[in-house]
Amino acid sequence: MERILFGDNQFFAVNHISDEKSRAQSIKFKDDAAIIKVLDDAIDCGINTFMCTTHDRIANICDIVRANPEKYKQFKIFPCMPYAHKYANAVTELGIAGTLKYMCQAIFLVLYLREVWPILQKILNLLWS
Repeated sequence: MERILFGDNQFFAVNHISDEKSRAQSIKFKDDAAIIKVLDDAIDCGINTFMCTTHDRIANICDIVRANPEKYKQFKIFPCMPYAHKYANAVTELGIAGTLKYMCQAIFLVLYLREVWPILQKILNLLWS
């Protein structure tokens, strides 16, 4: 396991201390290019592991990483397990059928992240064994 993981909270306006900071982050990272710039800066500082959630925009970031294999050859992406409340909120907003559709999309996103699938398998094996 890496000593330093770079997370995605700031990219999606998650700030547990300040609503004002959340709004500023939402504006700052409204474009994927802004996220990639910060990830590139992190790589320049020697941080090569990005831990991310199943946020919809992560697929775009992965597309950019995959399109530049030489640039990101040392870069690792660690997806987080989704938050339980995310699905509870989805049932409230979308109903059970809508939530199942939503969950399938999240599962396909994880499968889409082929580079991290072996890591996910190890995590799932640990959880299920």
